[in-house]
Amino acid sequence: MNEYLIREAAESDIPFLADAVIAAEKGNSDKLSFSTLFNLPEEKIKELLIAMFEEEIDGCEFSLSSFLVAECRGEHAGALCAWIEGFEGAMLSSILKSNLILHTFPKESFEFFRTVSPIIKDILIDREPLTLQLEYMHITGKYVGQGIDLALLTKNEENALAKYPGLKKSQCQVYKNNIFGLKMSLKNGFKIIRSYKSDNDDIFDYLPFNEKLLLEKAFGEPE
Repeated sequence: MNEYLIREAAESDIPFLADAVIAAEKGNSDKLSFSTLFNLPEEKIKELLIAMFEEEIDGCEFSLSSFLVAECRGEHAGALCAWIEGFEGAMLSSILKSNLILHTFPKESFEFFRTVSPIIKDILIDREPLTLQLEYMHITGKYVGQGIDLALLTKNEENALAKYPGLKKSQCQVYKNNIFGLKMSLKNGFKIIRSYKSDNDDIFDYLPFNEKLLLEKAFGEPE
């Protein structure tokens, strides 16, 4: 791993981060929920993700400051998003995310989302305050299997514990059919603590799967 650099994301990384979010959101499917839920093409979604990153709002999954980037000889090798939910009285990430979407997405797209949002309500998972929340792990194709996922996770945990020594645990949410994401999480010490499932078949028109798993890793305890 010495040939890899794990660093904080910079403004110049934003286009790559937008691609990483799109790839991670799809998982092993061809369904991009941002496109289906907001009735927009993938190219437009990338533009809007870039716009949200450029707002530089801290504390959610569209925050530049939430991302670490793995680099190999000047080439992007991977990325991971993580933040401490509600740290030091910060606004909840769900509110920050909604505000960013409201600010950047077309009004008609947000109105479309309101009409379809009841379909996905059963698999929406609240984020627990004062936990390290992980999102959007993405490893660039040729770097898969080279330990970059562990390097990113380890560095994120080190940074979070340095910032908040009282941190007790980390959580992530994974679609049950995302074999790579689930395998990576379990391999790195996470345990499944709950399943959220929808019986509404229409959900497959909007999301990669109808079941999402909440995984958790406790700090300071044997894995």
